Amino acid sequence: MALDPREFEQFLTNARTKLMGASDAGIRAEVYDVMKEFFTDSNAWREDIEFQAVAATTDYLLIPKANGQIIRLVGTWDDKGISVPSFMAEFGTLKLLHAPDSTPAAKWFSRVVKTVTLPTTRENVPIAPDWTLRVYSVTILDGLLGKMMLQEAKSYSNTSTGTYHLKRFRQGIKVARTEAEGANLVGAQSWAFPRFAGGSQRGGVSTAWPTRVF
Repeated sequence: MALDPREFEQFLTNARTKLMGASDAGIRAEVYDVMKEFFTDSNAWREDIEFQAVAATTDYLLIPKANGQIIRLVGTWDDKGISVPSFMAEFGTLKLLHAPDSTPAAKWFSRVVKTVTLPTTRENVPIAPDWTLRVYSVTILDGLLGKMMLQEAKSYSNTSTGTYHLKRFRQGIKVARTEAEGANLVGAQSWAFPRFAGGSQRGGVSTAWPTRVF
């Protein structure tokens, strides 16, 4: 999973025209911080991670299949799609409130929220979902412009314009968070735990929105 190089280059071109005099290295470094804040605060990057539920075992290490750092737990479900009480006191380590009694081991899954983490690519491009710039390029650009324009004594410094873009960035994060909670369903008011017909589920798939089944 990675950003499309063409989309990222177009994004950089847009940024360069508004940040005259900024170095590419400086822009790329700031993009990482902006994306980290975006994903951390929006909960937009989610992944369903499958694991083997073993009898009398409560702790499980969740390993993402599509890069990124796990920062939150959305929920855990058993092989029948029934919600299971769980929490994540340590990032990446799932703890079930009650140990399963299933024998043999059953395939359960947890839905987690992730953000970008190091390392980036050799070109200093954050490793993020390919839909990031396709869906949220305007919001990411607002964050980049806002943070860089508020830097002091630069050719592109502009306090009023930078403040404007940061305000738009925070508004964009709020919209993305609401969309994630509503599974990107038009008119959705809140996100609901999935119900899987016939015990089917999406495991190990990193998406911008979870499958919602009513």
